[in-house]
Amino acid sequence: MQEGNQVCRPAEARGAAAWRRRSVLLGAAGFGLLGAPSILRAQAAFGSRPIEVVTHAGVGGGTDITARMTAVDAAAALGTEIVVVNKTGGSGAAALAYAAQRPKDGHTVLLLTQTHLLTMLRSRTGTQMEDLVAIARATEDPQVVMVRADSPLRSADELASIGKERSLRFGITHVGSVDHVATVGFAKAAGIRPPTAVPFRGGGDIVVNLVGGNIDVGLLNFAEGEAQLRAGEVRPLMVLSRERMTSLPEAPTARELRIDFVSATTRGYAVMKGVPEDRIARLEEGMLKGLRGPTFSNYLKTSGQALDSVAGRAEWQAQLEAFSNEGRQALADLGVAR
Repeated sequence: MQEGNQVCRPAEARGAAAWRRRSVLLGAAGFGLLGAPSILRAQAAFGSRPIEVVTHAGVGGGTDITARMTAVDAAAALGTEIVVVNKTGGSGAAALAYAAQRPKDGHTVLLLTQTHLLTMLRSRTGTQMEDLVAIARATEDPQVVMVRADSPLRSADELASIGKERSLRFGITHVGSVDHVATVGFAKAAGIRPPTAVPFRGGGDIVVNLVGGNIDVGLLNFAEGEAQLRAGEVRPLMVLSRERMTSLPEAPTARELRIDFVSATTRGYAVMKGVPEDRIARLEEGMLKGLRGPTFSNYLKTSGQALDSVAGRAEWQAQLEAFSNEGRQALADLGVAR
């Protein structure tokens, strides 16, 4: 061929072709890695990026506050930043779906309540109890049986007497919710008629309607009715905790009144199955240090929650499984099981 034109000899042509094939393969491989960031993230060293704590609650709710109070001391213990991610919707279904799609590398942690378990039992999500691994329990927020200040339900005996004559109106958030299940369980333990469940948007609405006389009884956390309790608009009939509450020392437990029933809003941390065991161990250690630190300990004291709330992985896992079993039966009794 004429000088000035490129001449490709057979050997050179074969070499060039081979080089082009390697370039294409390497390029495709590189593109594949770029197109699958979850693979890269899964291989990242633990603590090399922030840990996401995923909650189903909106900003400012009790569960959201729990996450943020935990993060203050736990971040230092884990050696990385903790970011609270609020995924509201579907009574925990949105949070569960989000966590299930994240890499199983220990950088995504769920903050669970009984709400998530009831949602799973009602088949609103592909994630089920066996897909979760417990990390640590954070709070046990006892429920308080509250009545209006001038209610005729002045004692457990009067509640039993009137509750056997007619169905009492209890405020709940929605059918099949944690407080609905607790309401039915309490009525059964107290030996009164099945309650009339009146649904509201949340605990704040329940206590307002309790003051207004639209319902007879509310099963509420202390924080939900604190303002009305301090104003003398409602009064605690009993607390559904194992021990008397420091925030309501004069209120007897249900067990003291011969009603064998304990109920609390319980919150704790878990990860999706598949996270390496060594990372689960590090998460448990770091979370427990945070939960037992001064910030969270003070939060428990000032928010009316059980001071023995914090527990490790084994106790929390057993409690989750017990909740799941109890919830399955409760939903069946309510006729809303899958």
